[in-house]
Amino acid sequence: MNLQKVSDYKINQWLENNIRELTKYQKECIRDEEIVRFAPFEFYEPKKKTNSVILRLSIILMPFVFIILMIGLPFNFIITGRWGYKYEKIKWYSDWCHKCGL
Repeated sequence: MNLQKVSDYKINQWLENNIRELTKYQKECIRDEEIVRFAPFEFYEPKKKTNSVILRLSIILMPFVFIILMIGLPFNFIITGRWGYKYEKIKWYSDWCHKCGL
């Protein structure tokens, strides 16, 4: 997915800057009542593309790291008693995949 969620603050700023017909009172209502936050919509913008050559070349190492993680699962089960890694412990792998565009 080439999109990322936009913060409510950016959406508020965009509404205030691009809809010229809004009065000062309407702008305050949008901000104070947090209309964007409680709206049933989600707003997205395009992600910035990775230009780092080293990061793109690191894709070559991903299968090896994945295999090492799979081999480590039984040891993790013996030590912790759960089959699988906690997301906090393996978040770096997920971030790496996203940065590489996978």
